[in-house]
Amino acid sequence: MIGIIQRIVQGAIPPICALRTAALFTAAAMALSGCGLFFGAGEPEPTPTPVIARSLVPTFTPTPVMEAPTPTPEAAPTLVISLDIEAASPNPGAEETPSPAVEPTATPSPRLTVKEATVNVRLGPGTNYGLAGVAEQGQEFPIVGVNTDRSWWLICCVNGKEAWIFGELTERENDAFAQVIDDIPAPPQQVAQAPAQQPAAPAEPTPTPAPQPPPADDPCANIGGDGCKFRLRSGPSFAPNGGAELKLQIHFIHSGVDGGQPQGSYFVWLEKEGVKLPVSDGVRSIALQSQQGTLGRFNYEYKIGLGDIPGNNVAGVYAIWVLDGNGERDSQTYTFTVPEGQGEVWMEFDQG
Repeated sequence: MIGIIQRIVQGAIPPICALRTAALFTAAAMALSGCGLFFGAGEPEPTPTPVIARSLVPTFTPTPVMEAPTPTPEAAPTLVISLDIEAASPNPGAEETPSPAVEPTATPSPRLTVKEATVNVRLGPGTNYGLAGVAEQGQEFPIVGVNTDRSWWLICCVNGKEAWIFGELTERENDAFAQVIDDIPAPPQQVAQAPAQQPAAPAEPTPTPAPQPPPADDPCANIGGDGCKFRLRSGPSFAPNGGAELKLQIHFIHSGVDGGQPQGSYFVWLEKEGVKLPVSDGVRSIALQSQQGTLGRFNYEYKIGLGDIPGNNVAGVYAIWVLDGNGERDSQTYTFTVPEGQGEVWMEFDQG
């Protein structure tokens, strides 16, 4: 438009044409004024802003900063053990009444009484154990225990130690409370052969004794009792035992009955170098029973400590004879010499 006007002014466009052109421009300007192109009539329509989808962002609300509390030192833990008596009580909160103390019932003490005249007591529950002594009729003993089949009873005490006694020879009280003993040592085993006797040391020469008068026709005459009812059949034999005691093991038999039936109620008189040794008549041989010892079978055993032996030594010369149940002599005198340290002595007397 401005270019056209300049060209009219400059005479480049003829006047008539300039008028027509001006009229045309005027009309066009008026027409365009309604639209506000040239004269700015009215406000331009706003351009719509596109909607942009926004994602939701969580709002952060700041938390006020709290000052941390000053730590308090913890006390050492204490272990407390208590009985929740209230919880166990049928009435929680109620005062508990203590129960009266119950006195324990004392267990009755088992005892037995010997009902036979003389009873052998043994080192184990059976006749195959060694003798520990004898018990007399009417004696009472506390019961220490009983074997598993309740046939033998362990009592206290005979000769200062516990011993076994056969139940049928006793009367018992409260025996149901006796302790059953099952760890009983086995009886001693048989020995195949006795040890050989040690040779005696050569004796110094002695003067020749004066000749003795001939013996009487009957060597058992005037000795009292039944005379020579028993004779020494075997022995004596010896075995070492350390020399701490003299131990006699004697077999009293009758060879005319069952080939050698053991005989009961016999014991011995024993002297060393003319001094009588303390052999008690309370220990007797056992009838119909015998056991195997180191040197042979026996049914009588007796031990004597060194304090009761002259010279406190088992070695020496001894004299022995048999006594019956009444204490009367039943054999002639037999002498023997015990070697040093050979304190175990075995003999067999036969009345057949």
